[in-house]
Amino acid sequence: MKSTENQVSDHYTAFGQREPILAALKKRGIDDVTPEALAPFDQFHTGGPPATKEMAEALAPKASDHVLDVGSGLGGPARMLSAMKGCRVTGIDLAPHFVENANFFTGMTKQEALVKFVQGSATALPFADAHFDGAWHLHMCMNVPDKTAMYAEIFRVLKPGAKFVLHDPFKTAGAQVTYPVPWAETPATSFLWTPEELRAGLAAAGFKIASEHDATQEGLTFYDKLDAARKVPPSDKAPTPLEIMQKNHRANMTAGAVRILSLVAVKP
Repeated sequence: MKSTENQVSDHYTAFGQREPILAALKKRGIDDVTPEALAPFDQFHTGGPPATKEMAEALAPKASDHVLDVGSGLGGPARMLSAMKGCRVTGIDLAPHFVENANFFTGMTKQEALVKFVQGSATALPFADAHFDGAWHLHMCMNVPDKTAMYAEIFRVLKPGAKFVLHDPFKTAGAQVTYPVPWAETPATSFLWTPEELRAGLAAAGFKIASEHDATQEGLTFYDKLDAARKVPPSDKAPTPLEIMQKNHRANMTAGAVRILSLVAVKP
């Protein structure tokens, strides 16, 4: 039987393939590929690029800083963060195809000098103690069963005084979550914490929470704006698996079963 990490990696195989993105860029006549141009295609988290920019302002790295992106996916947030703040960013992701394509698209945006991606596990980070000036993750902790180990590792690789920010879905205690959702087909690979569990987990790792914000409504508004921009008429065709996942995710948020939380923590 496959390990949980392999199951999670396999789940994302259908996401972030290179060819559809290249075809979409060509269709739009985009020759000068920038992080902004890629943003509609390389950022999968609820809230999309606007949420990335808010988290970048919350992290507020200096141009001389080196930031860790945990669960970096196709690398869109990392490239946008570096473009906004001028900082170095190293991303780590479990899925090999994400890492390969993230580095490919970073070559297209000509950011190789500042942004790179490596394959690995968030619970065993291949970096030295006190190596990074800041860290973040956007929509990834729900796929990590051992979040205690993950947050201990993030704490370990950060320098004293460094910020760690996150933007992730969490469950409401006692609520029933409808599956499939974008990060999991079934509860077998979905490990949603409650906000209370998150606070306790961060404290156990040694972090001090500086601020937090419930961004659920912003996430729903973002999806509404996407629908309005697409102007897609009702269709008799059966919904795709991804459309079903997105519909369930929005329904879970609307019902209050799932909340989106943005949080800033600090390593003392």
